[in-house]
Amino acid sequence: MQIRVAILDQDQNYQNRVLVALREKFSKKLQVFPCNSTEDVLSVIEAHEVKVFAINKMINYDISQIPEECAIVYLSELKSVKEEDGTPVVCKYQKVKNIAGELYNIGKNYDKLLAEKKEAERKAEEERLEAERKAEEERLEAERKAEEERRKAEEERLEAERKAEEERLEAERKAAEEEQKRLEEERKAEKERIREKRRTPDVYAFISAGNSEGSTTTGISLAIANADDNTNILYLDFKQFSTMRRFFDVSRTDVPFSDILTKAANGELTKEDLEKAIITDMKFGFDFINNEDCAFELVMYLENGFKKLYETIGELENYDIIIVNLESAISKINFSVLDVAKKVIFVGSGLPDSNKNIERNIEIIKKYDEVNDCSYIEKTNILYNRFVNRNCSVLHLSGVNVIGEINVIKEKTEQRVLDTMSKMAIFGQIVE
Repeated sequence: MQIRVAILDQDQNYQNRVLVALREKFSKKLQVFPCNSTEDVLSVIEAHEVKVFAINKMINYDISQIPEECAIVYLSELKSVKEEDGTPVVCKYQKVKNIAGELYNIGKNYDKLLAEKKEAERKAEEERLEAERKAEEERLEAERKAEEERRKAEEERLEAERKAEEERLEAERKAAEEEQKRLEEERKAEKERIREKRRTPDVYAFISAGNSEGSTTTGISLAIANADDNTNILYLDFKQFSTMRRFFDVSRTDVPFSDILTKAANGELTKEDLEKAIITDMKFGFDFINNEDCAFELVMYLENGFKKLYETIGELENYDIIIVNLESAISKINFSVLDVAKKVIFVGSGLPDSNKNIERNIEIIKKYDEVNDCSYIEKTNILYNRFVNRNCSVLHLSGVNVIGEINVIKEKTEQRVLDTMSKMAIFGQIVE
C-alpha cells in the first residue's frame, strides 16, 4: 500500500533533502509531493489525491481548508511533542526511516480513525437529539404549568398594574404641576433679574485720542459683536460733530436728539420721548439715537442731563448695554458719563501725538480721582486702532489696562471695515 504525502516547510533546503530521501528509500510506501508555498497547497492535494499533508507548525496556514479525507501532520523541531490540538506531530530532525514510518502509519490508519471519528460524531448527534427531545418535552410540560400559573397570576398583575398606573399618572400630574410652577417662578425670577439689570445697563464709553482715531468704528464694532437675542444694545454718540450718517440710516427721526437732551437737562424726559427717538438698525441688529446738529445742546445740557437720560433709559428696562462715543477732550461732560461707565476705552493709533493725548487725558482722570476721592482710573483702558508696529508704540501706564492692538484694515467701504472689525476676537472679550 502506497501513501501519498504532501510536504510544506519554510526551510526549502530541509524540504528538498527530506523529499529526496523519502523518494529514494521509501518510494514503495510513500509517494511524496512538495508544496512550494501556501498558495498551492490545495491544488497539490487535489491533483495528487494526497492522503497526508505535513506542514511546519511555524507556517501561518488555515488548516481548516484541508479536505476532511486528508490527514494533517505538524512538522516540529521538538522530539518530545507527539500531538498538538488533536493533530499528530512528527519531529523533523530524526532518522528518515522514522519520519517515513510515522507518515505511513498515520496515512494507513487515517481511514479507520476518520470512520471511528464519524461514528462517534454520529452517536454523539443521536444522543444530543435524544437529549434535546427529552429536554423539549420537559420544557413544554414546564411551560404548560407555567402558563397555568401565569394565567392565574395575570388578573392580579393587571389589577396591580392598573392601580400602579393610576398612582403613577397622579404622581406625574402633581410633578408636572410642581415643575410648571417651578419653571414659572424661574421665568419670573429671570425676567425680574433681567429687568433689574436693565434698570442700570452697563455703559462702555469710547474716547478717541484725536480726530479719526476710530472711536466710532470700534464702538459700533463692539455693539455688532455683542448684540444678539439675549443682549440688547443702545448706541449713543455724544460728539459735537457726529459722523453717524456714515454708518447708520438716519432718515427717520420722530424726536430730535436736541429735544431729548433739553428735556433731560430740565428733568422732563419721559420714556415715551425716548421711544420716539430710538431707531433700530436692522443691518447691525441694535438700537441708536441719531445725533444730528446737536453741538449746542451737547455743550449746554449733557453734563446736567446725562444722569436723567441714563435713568430714563433704565426705566425702559430694555437695554443690557449702552455704548457711548465721547469727545476726545476730557471735560465735565465726559465725567458725567464716566460716573456710571463700566469701562472707559481710549482709542488711539499708538503714534506719538496720539499717545500724548491719551496720557494727558489719563492724567486729568487721575487728578479728578484725587480731588473727588473716586477711582475712575480703574475703569480706564486703551485700545489701539490702525496700529502699525514700525511707527507705533504701546503705552504702559500704572492702573491702565491695554486691551490690544488692531492693525490697519484695508477695506473699500465703512461697512466692510465694520464687518471685518466686529468679527475680531478682541470685541468679544471687552464686555464682561
